[in-house]
Amino acid sequence: MSMLSAFLAFEIINIALEYTATGWWVRFPNWILSVVAVNLMTHPLLMIVIAHYGSQNSLVIPLELAIAVTEWLVLVFIHGRNNAYRLLLASFVMNATSYSTGLLL
Repeated sequence: MSMLSAFLAFEIINIALEYTATGWWVRFPNWILSVVAVNLMTHPLLMIVIAHYGSQNSLVIPLELAIAVTEWLVLVFIHGRNNAYRLLLASFVMNATSYSTGLLL
């Protein structure tokens, strides 16, 4: 399997898991598009950094936290400040799901 196809497969799995973990309680219109958008903005950069520096927890956990905050800000921009708390929780659930999946794979 080529690197690109492996990345795309992991990205699809990751998006599906993150949407499944949050979609039933977030309930925003077009939530799946929001999950896809934030993942395509942040996940490729994370994978490049991990490929270059390795996957030690001392690096990955702070990066995941930074990505969770970045994704939260983008989600607030998309869905509005009135939903900031729910979006913060969703962002951290999405990133915890992603991190856990990465550990299993």
